[in-house]
Amino acid sequence: MHVTQFFSKFFIVLLIFISPIVNADQETITKEKINKFYNSVVSIDSKVPQEARTSKSLGTTRQGSGVIIDNNNILTIGYIVIEANEILIGLPNGKKIPGKLTGYDHSSGFGIVSPIIKTELTPLIIGNSNNIKVDDTLLILPSPLKGIGSIAKMVSRRPFVGWWEYLLEQPIYTLPMNQSWAGAPLISPNGEILGVGSLFVQDAAFPGTISPGNMFVPINLLKPILNDLIKHGRRKTDIKPYMGMSTSDSSGKVIITRVSKKGPAEKSGLKKNDVIKSANGKHVSSVEELYKTIWSSGSFGVEINFEVIRNEKVIHFKVKTVDRMDYFIKNQSY
Repeated sequence: MHVTQFFSKFFIVLLIFISPIVNADQETITKEKINKFYNSVVSIDSKVPQEARTSKSLGTTRQGSGVIIDNNNILTIGYIVIEANEILIGLPNGKKIPGKLTGYDHSSGFGIVSPIIKTELTPLIIGNSNNIKVDDTLLILPSPLKGIGSIAKMVSRRPFVGWWEYLLEQPIYTLPMNQSWAGAPLISPNGEILGVGSLFVQDAAFPGTISPGNMFVPINLLKPILNDLIKHGRRKTDIKPYMGMSTSDSSGKVIITRVSKKGPAEKSGLKKNDVIKSANGKHVSSVEELYKTIWSSGSFGVEINFEVIRNEKVIHFKVKTVDRMDYFIKNQSY
């Protein structure tokens, strides 16, 4: 296909995407504004080697969106690009260029990618996610190459606990659901970045309610670590100890559902289906409580004493934690 034909089709599709958004709230959002915002949104495709730590859980081919935050860097959700050895960035003009993983932070979930070749980028302003109020009008804008943009409302701010040693205190939950959430920026009507799309959730409005929506990582979590991610590829402070195990809540019990291969938990002897009774002498009855107990014990390298129940017997283990970034495979794109 000729370049001119591609651009023509691209902008026709783009206008189709824009129309339903504009019709939803014409007073605060115009086609001109949305066109301007889309100049800062890119698509991201990555390939991850089979031997990568995350290949089984996240796959070896990943895709999503990203938002340009300065003249050299693009913010996305980290699971799209972690351990990637090939990254392709789809620019707003339709051109695709190779990229590299500049930085990743497991605690927040953010990833930063950068073009390998010199490219003119148009950034959006980083906003203040603490200023969002319930029912504020927001935009979810995935790359047009990945999905359709939509109007959303913020419906709640409450903790999110992930089985992969992940806890956010105040993520942003929105309604209605956008199906192309991965890495899509959450943008205010005046074009400020307020968050990055992470997950689909079934109970966005309130725990236990059927309210399909999305969860976004608040942009304010990026501010204290942005310079570290760009300069060092990782955060340099408040590095949480990593155990290498997945857990779930079950009737007031914390059950190990998986131990990562060659991770600290596996090396210590912990196994799938072990029930964690206590950590460092403190009884734990939820995954959130487990994380907070471990993370309050110190930085990576700290040793955690576990008391578990296995086959109706109480067994004790010592787990020497690590920095999760040292557990991942480093690739040429990093």
